[in-house]
Amino acid sequence: MNNNEVYYIILEDCVLLSKKKYNDWREIQVEYYDKFKTSIGPWTYEELISYFEEDFGAENKWPFKKENIIDFFEGTEIIHYSDRN
Repeated sequence: MNNNEVYYIILEDCVLLSKKKYNDWREIQVEYYDKFKTSIGPWTYEELISYFEEDFGAENKWPFKKENIIDFFEGTEIIHYSDRN
């Protein structure tokens, strides 16, 4: 697993993970101004998994499959939208 950090971004109609570098949450709000609700991060893989385990419990309730989170952290993709809508 590489050392990427991601932001967990919650919009009105979806959630996503972003590897884009932001100085603060206001930059994220400006980028997603029309549907922005909140954002958390930047987080490492371990921090994100821990959050999902604590907040959502069973993996089948997470907004992203664990396998896809691993692939996202290891890949070159910058934005990953929720697996489950």
